[in-house]
Amino acid sequence: MSLRRAISALVALCAAVVMLGACTEVDDALGSDLIPENQRMTIRIDTLRNLETYIAQSDSVKSRIKGSGYAYIGQLRNDTFGLRRCSFISQILPTQLPYRAGFGIDPIFDSVIFTYSISDYKGDTMAAQKFYVYEVNRKFVPEDSTFYVNFDAEGYVNPEPLFEFEITSPTKTSSRAYPTEAGIDYIKRLMQTDTVTYYNDTLWVNKFHGLYVVPEQTDSESKVIYRTETSYTGLELWLRDHDSIDNNLILDTIVASYACYAKDAKMGNIAANMVYHDYEGSLVADLGVNDTLASDPVQRTIYVEGMGGVMGYVKVTDQFVEKLAELGDEAKNGGYSTVSINQAMAYFPLTVNVKDPAERPAAIPFLDAAPTRLGMYTAFASLTGIPDYDYEYEESLSNYGDQYKLPYGGELNRSRGCYAMDVTAYIQRMWSEYQRADGNIDEVKYRSIFVAPAADDMFTLGQVALQGNDAIEIVLTYTLMR
Repeated sequence: MSLRRAISALVALCAAVVMLGACTEVDDALGSDLIPENQRMTIRIDTLRNLETYIAQSDSVKSRIKGSGYAYIGQLRNDTFGLRRCSFISQILPTQLPYRAGFGIDPIFDSVIFTYSISDYKGDTMAAQKFYVYEVNRKFVPEDSTFYVNFDAEGYVNPEPLFEFEITSPTKTSSRAYPTEAGIDYIKRLMQTDTVTYYNDTLWVNKFHGLYVVPEQTDSESKVIYRTETSYTGLELWLRDHDSIDNNLILDTIVASYACYAKDAKMGNIAANMVYHDYEGSLVADLGVNDTLASDPVQRTIYVEGMGGVMGYVKVTDQFVEKLAELGDEAKNGGYSTVSINQAMAYFPLTVNVKDPAERPAAIPFLDAAPTRLGMYTAFASLTGIPDYDYEYEESLSNYGDQYKLPYGGELNRSRGCYAMDVTAYIQRMWSEYQRADGNIDEVKYRSIFVAPAADDMFTLGQVALQGNDAIEIVLTYTLMR
């Protein structure tokens, strides 16, 4: 490179540096003095923590299994949440006959298999768990077709079980079922039923009302709860029939199948989950469930689980509303005319510490065990969400294509160890009610919130403890306008 070219390059580089330096000297406030005084705005951020927390429980969780949904079976006990025992009741429909004409010639019963398709589980999968299958002896559907988790199936089933079977691994898809005397009689009735009944859903469900599957009740804690898809859950009869020409000749094995859900059925396909909770001797019981009166002690830590178990109950205190009201006082005293809430974010921290790298590995099992999403409800019995959590709207939009998610959020943020919810509309409504009531706090409604699993995941196997050392916070971003 010639000396002249080197000097030219150096001059160009110096000019570029000068220009870049000049860019950093631009006055960002240039022209701000031209904005009229009555149009200037100030954006601020504040954090509110004046919330009281309790532990609640409600049995008003609907448990009917929709379509080819999921049935839950098993039991699980731990020191924090106590015992959960899951069972289900279901109509059962034939899905396969050995032949169009039925079971062939003089069929011989060989064995019966209980089938399942496990897609999720919680507990000790190394421990074998025994289950019993009972016959439903009459119509079990409530008049309004609404099932709840505390539905009592005992009055609808025969006292003696038909079969018993064990699940020894979530990777299996079936287990040998061992029939009792009642089970042998049930199998004979299945084999002797005419094909007219087999091919008519109405006749079938009037003759075979359904099955009830329940885990063996034991005191052992090393058990597990399984989730199985109803399309693949049911019975298989393995039999052998005789040759049509030589009746002494026994042919190969033939199979008849029955499922808890059949896609093409015009009648039937009714099933429901039942969950029994026993908190005796657990940490949750010691803290007090449904002790939510003003005279009851406030719980620092709240607990949330699915399947109609415990949930958080949060009260917005008078002090919280007063703090919110101070925004208006701040505006007035500062010469501002209006307060606009841009965003309100609620943060529900877990009790584990994910911020400290040394403690993060120990927190992973707790994060894995937590529900993936939480909902916030002003009325849990009717599953009425706060204004920001319109889950029915979310579901309706999701039906048109990709999964739609509300700005509300509610998902677990693993890196921050908390659930984050956008509650802007809820706080804005509270602020507006306070303004309309001329500062009368008693007129501010919907100040009790239930924190529970998301509406579309009420039967999550997840369990979580919230608010340990870090408190629940609502972070406000708001604008003061002149």
